[in-house]
Amino acid sequence: MASFLKKYGYAVATVIVVLALAAAFAVKFWPSAPTYDVIKAAPDFELENVDGQKMTLSDTKGKVRLVYFYYSHCPDVCQPTTYMLSKVQERLIDKGVWGDKTAIYSITFDPEKDTAEHLKEYSSRFVQDPSGWFFLRGEEEATIQLAKEYGILVVKEEDGLFTHSNLVVLVDKENNIRNYYYADNAEFDPVTIADDMIRLSKE
Repeated sequence: MASFLKKYGYAVATVIVVLALAAAFAVKFWPSAPTYDVIKAAPDFELENVDGQKMTLSDTKGKVRLVYFYYSHCPDVCQPTTYMLSKVQERLIDKGVWGDKTAIYSITFDPEKDTAEHLKEYSSRFVQDPSGWFFLRGEEEATIQLAKEYGILVVKEEDGLFTHSNLVVLVDKENNIRNYYYADNAEFDPVTIADDMIRLSKE
């Protein structure tokens, strides 16, 4: 052993130093998983699902959830965003955390057109497993107010369309808002969102 160290000691020491520097560089510069502080409490609600049953946010307390305010007749962003949420669901299913640890709420602010029957058909285009993805509806004015309480701007225009913030809200197990995902952003990534949910589910 002594002869080995005498012969190769300098090389071993060099390798150790290089590895230590690499580790220090990785800690300082390598992107780490984001941590999200509590922004505020997520307002609870009581809305109807597509079967006419009342649902609240607290019904899924203990799970990490996404909340998305939308309307199905949206001419631009809502359907692509709902499709992206379906990819989030796909990853959560693959990771074995769908339903018991995670869930999604899609809440329409256009109940006149988004009837329960229509939402059943609409949701069937996107949902793989309906056990944890809830398409909800309620009275229009109250739902728009609820969206605002979540930090989502919704304005009904004269032509019946809606101008709205296209954000997806991350809610933790204790009903706290932890992050907003800008769905119009090119960095809106289903893998990142699903992994954020999985990480929060372990807190």
